[in-house]
Amino acid sequence: MKFICQKDTILKEVEYASSFTSQRNSLSISSNILLENYQNILTIKGTDNKMGFMTSFPVSTEVPGATTVTCDKFLQVLKSLPSMDIEFLEEDGKLKITPIKDSKSINFNIRTIPAENFPPLSTFDETQFFSLSQRDFFDMIDKTSFAVGTDESKFFLTGVYLDKKDDDVVMVATDSKRLSFIRKKFEQDIPDFKSAIIPVKFLQILSNIGIGEGLFSLMITDTQIFAQINGHLIYSSLITGTYPAYQRVIPESFKYECKVKVSDMLEALNRVSIFVENNSKKVFLELKEDGIMASGETSDVGDAKEIISCEYSGEDVNITFNNAFLVTSLKKIDSEYFKLCFNSATTAMEIVPDPEKDYIFIIMPMHG
Repeated sequence: MKFICQKDTILKEVEYASSFTSQRNSLSISSNILLENYQNILTIKGTDNKMGFMTSFPVSTEVPGATTVTCDKFLQVLKSLPSMDIEFLEEDGKLKITPIKDSKSINFNIRTIPAENFPPLSTFDETQFFSLSQRDFFDMIDKTSFAVGTDESKFFLTGVYLDKKDDDVVMVATDSKRLSFIRKKFEQDIPDFKSAIIPVKFLQILSNIGIGEGLFSLMITDTQIFAQINGHLIYSSLITGTYPAYQRVIPESFKYECKVKVSDMLEALNRVSIFVENNSKKVFLELKEDGIMASGETSDVGDAKEIISCEYSGEDVNITFNNAFLVTSLKKIDSEYFKLCFNSATTAMEIVPDPEKDYIFIIMPMHG
């Protein structure tokens, strides 16, 4: 096999493919990517047996063929090369990589494994795909994925829940201490699909490959999710299990509302967090009608307090938040103001943009 390709073109695709290879065992075929070179088209495939990737793009084919190469080392080599046309020659169990203009001074050889050893990618029914706006779907991912759980013993919380309600698409993420929810109506017609728990890694890769403009195609089966986006096919196994009844966590109504400028709160929290304990991550908010006092205290070191202007009419209340949870949620607010809605200092707190939009964040307060 022999082909010539511009370094930056193949580098970008191999970077994408690397996310679909196994990093645990460099000797496993799942740590390799498949290179198929025919009729001036190079196809790259990668899979770790749970996720899969495929893309094709033009190259200059001199000798057709196929082989597999360790993705990690291949990627390192490509990153080290100058931006120019590169010759790739596979023979005698090695892939020789040589820049066209520096063929005498730069030369890499990487061991290969025959293409027939590479596992087949999952098959799919092309007719079952439906189209969605990249911009809108990526916004849903951005508004939810940060709240997924990391506790592998609660594996069903390590993914993002996707569902269809009436004509809308719903996306939810929670780690049991906070929850993010968004419900969006798309311009495209969306067929009914079975609710699914999607690995957050798949959604992050999808956003990375996409450009945020135009459409992409999605398909959800009982066990897998597939996406076709910008000339790439990617898929992943779904997370099994029953997602918790998230609706029960979202209060139907609130007794109190406090309106605050997002930038004012974030700037205050940034300063106060200097004295937030690393272990507890507690930040204290004292709500009064004349303002919010945010404070933090570090044992034997010091404390910080700052008053933030707000619109609030209610009884004085002291609320303890996980500072990281509060800051992360506020950074996702794409309005000038937000509302903190609650019924008491110890029950679920809702954070929403003001005016309200199609998403909400729920945070459980901490014990003071």
